[in-house]
Amino acid sequence: MLPDDPVMGMSGRTRRDGLVCLALALGGTALGAWLTYRFQLPALESVTAFLPSLAGLYLSWAAFRAERAGAEAAPDPARLADQLAVAVRGQWEAELRVRRINDPYPLPVSWRAAAPDLAEPWPLLRQTAVGWPGGPPSDPEGWAGGPSGLAGTGGELGDVFLHRVPTRRLLLLGRPGAGKTMLLLRLLLSLLARRAEGAAVPVLFPLASWNPDESPLRDWMAERLARDYSGLADPTTTGSERLGRARTLLERGLVLPILDGFDEIPGPLRGQALDAINASLPLGQELILSSRVAEYRDVLFPVAGLPVRLAGAAAVELAPLDARDAAEYLRRDAGGHGTAAASRWEAVVARLGDMDDPVGQALRTPLMLGLARTVYNPRPGEHSSALPDPALLCDRARFPTAGAIQGHLLEAFIPAAYRSHPRYPCRWTVQQARRTLTFLARHLDRDVGGSTDLAWWQLYRALPARLPQLVAAAVIGAVAWFTSAPLGRLIAELAGLDSGWLTGPPAGVVGGLAGGIAAGTGCGVAAGSIAGVAEGLTTAVATGSWHALLTTTANGLAYGFVGGIVGALCAGPSAPRAASDPEPGDGSARNRGAGARRGGSRWPRGRRVPNRRGLALGLVCGGALWFAFEPVYGPFAACAGAVVNAGVYGLAGAALTRPVGPLSARGAGPAPAIRPRWAWDRRGFTVGLLSGPAVAVTHWSVIRIQAELTGEPGYPTAAMLSFMCAYALAVGLACGIRSRPADLATAVGPAVLLAQDRRTHRRLWTAVGAAVGSAFALCYGAEYLLDAGLPYGLSRGTSDAGPLEMGPAQILVRTLAYGTTVGLATALGRTAWWYYALARHHLALRRRITTDLTAFLADAHERRGVLRQVGAVYQFRHIDLQHHLAGTVPPAVPAARRRAVPGARSGAPTRRSRARP
Repeated sequence: MLPDDPVMGMSGRTRRDGLVCLALALGGTALGAWLTYRFQLPALESVTAFLPSLAGLYLSWAAFRAERAGAEAAPDPARLADQLAVAVRGQWEAELRVRRINDPYPLPVSWRAAAPDLAEPWPLLRQTAVGWPGGPPSDPEGWAGGPSGLAGTGGELGDVFLHRVPTRRLLLLGRPGAGKTMLLLRLLLSLLARRAEGAAVPVLFPLASWNPDESPLRDWMAERLARDYSGLADPTTTGSERLGRARTLLERGLVLPILDGFDEIPGPLRGQALDAINASLPLGQELILSSRVAEYRDVLFPVAGLPVRLAGAAAVELAPLDARDAAEYLRRDAGGHGTAAASRWEAVVARLGDMDDPVGQALRTPLMLGLARTVYNPRPGEHSSALPDPALLCDRARFPTAGAIQGHLLEAFIPAAYRSHPRYPCRWTVQQARRTLTFLARHLDRDVGGSTDLAWWQLYRALPARLPQLVAAAVIGAVAWFTSAPLGRLIAELAGLDSGWLTGPPAGVVGGLAGGIAAGTGCGVAAGSIAGVAEGLTTAVATGSWHALLTTTANGLAYGFVGGIVGALCAGPSAPRAASDPEPGDGSARNRGAGARRGGSRWPRGRRVPNRRGLALGLVCGGALWFAFEPVYGPFAACAGAVVNAGVYGLAGAALTRPVGPLSARGAGPAPAIRPRWAWDRRGFTVGLLSGPAVAVTHWSVIRIQAELTGEPGYPTAAMLSFMCAYALAVGLACGIRSRPADLATAVGPAVLLAQDRRTHRRLWTAVGAAVGSAFALCYGAEYLLDAGLPYGLSRGTSDAGPLEMGPAQILVRTLAYGTTVGLATALGRTAWWYYALARHHLALRRRITTDLTAFLADAHERRGVLRQVGAVYQFRHIDLQHHLAGTVPPAVPAARRRAVPGARSGAPTRRSRARP
């Protein structure tokens, strides 16, 4: 037998022994319940005999879980690094093919030593490397004799970094569009090819999505790693703890950071960002940083403040393309010398060597050269006669400056990329493509704080602030009504019962509790109201009693509020905020407490201010129950019950600030999920165990008070205990089912991540629904077996709503209603696919984007070359193209705090997050 493998999981023996132990414990419990029913044993004695076995049951489960947790210990960091290297290599080799960087051949980009004032003195670099603990990172015999020895071209950059730079800290500088990112990709693959097993893995980190004022560099890098390579995320923990594997690689020095796009950080933050890079990646840590020359020089020589430079780094600067290389590249891409398409470039080629000519100035970078070949060169199957003539670029009247030529190429790029082609027929017209891409560029600039990361799960930020919550409430309310009323009526007909529309549970209660638990108070109240109104209209049409409409709507309001409070507690205790406290959307470094870094909220040490809005909403929702109580207990007793409920609900609302869930308009939105798995959630089970008794006892007590005042029947204690146990188990189980990571050796692209999240949505719905339904079936079924009947039916909107007996049919309806609705609500709140689907359809209806956005983005990346893929997100192929489409220029100061896309909860208060709930 093979020994236990701590990486692959526990052994078969461990799993089998644990499952057998649990099966015996649960089987014994079930057998005891059956014997009690079969031989009519006293229920109290049976329960008393069962209670001592709870300790053994818990110990059995704890031992099984502890051994499993030990077996699923974190894998070896070196092995993780090797798996990460496979994923990184596969990701960027595929990206190079899509970007056609080697088609027709790699451009011969060359570099030289940067200006002396941009780099550390060479003697200091040698001295620093020699003095490192453990010796220099490479053989001193291979070091360059001075900065001039760093010059090179093509694929030599890997050798320069590994052998010629003493400290292995390199600064890569260049003009806009000079080919920095392209050269970094070739360097990354070169380093991977030379990497030894268990050594550091080069990983590209686009700095455009990092806000140094919002997130420490290593935290951001860990988030980025966990998002792009989902196997580095630990699904059994929440918050920053789920980044444990990614942090381990960073702390062990098993990640070689390649930081691309320093110039894309807003100007006022660049000095702070470079200082953070020096602090987080100090001397001894290999790294590569790219930037435009002017932006980096501004940090070294600021108008005000202290200068900052990349510590211990040598610097090289990309040279403009040689005119002969550029000419040969254009001709070769057009078919080679002697072809009609290549001859069209002669007028342009004649001006490439003249740096005083706009053409010679504009077409000296890989970016502009790539745009020019896309616009003017035919692809296989096309005829050059149908394309515009590149000689038009030489018209000085039309293009007097290099900037005019560059703007023209950017403007002409989209029509060229989406022109009809016999090999790759395009589903979208040029107008549709331009409209969609322009909207997406403006969405990044306006709704995502200027980020370059086009993440599909962030598209919801383009929606009206309240739309996601309202649509979620409508869906949850409709499902609650259908599973409670029509399905209940159908089951009653099949079972031959006369309970009719009262067979199922109150739809407003089901919808309100489900929407509130999964999506916050706002969604809970709305879902409960919608389900209650639908049930009331159904009952009114069927019975003629229009008072039922008020009763069911009141139930929905009240239980939606209760569910929202429970959902807020499950997500983490929200801290009451004083007037001087910052807005929760403000993610500045000075406002982040230790609790926020652990991934959850924390109670503040300062004074607590009651939530007036929560207080008012609690009073209204609790007081609305008067309409549910009045038909049975009369106006006076109903008033007493409503006052008690209003007081309890008002206090609960005042004690919690912003009780919102992931579907709230003010929430950060759910992150993409991989697939569901069970993970112990102590907070969820604790809240469930506490909220079940709180909800059940409150309602039971209020009913009991009214029953004492009027002599009418009330809920028996057994009914209260059954609901209490079922509700507590449902909340705990719903919180315990989470997502798990994918295979680390596979980089997760946007389309794959979307498909996984969509599958996770269905599986979560099924798993949570089955768990919650089983909890209600178990608790109600046990009470039915022990007491042979369970009274129900009070407060259903009719004056003669006395207690009815609950049988198997009624229990089945409750199992289906609560299971289906809570499962759906949980899936909506924990997966991002639904958000994306809503945003995509809403924006398509408003003609902002194309209908099939997923296919459009994949086509724009794989066939049009408009987008590039970086991990799980898309980016425009160059930030200048994004700014051109958005009609903006790079802002010196961001309009709002920039928000990093990779799952960061603290971010810029965008138009979405500033909206009032």
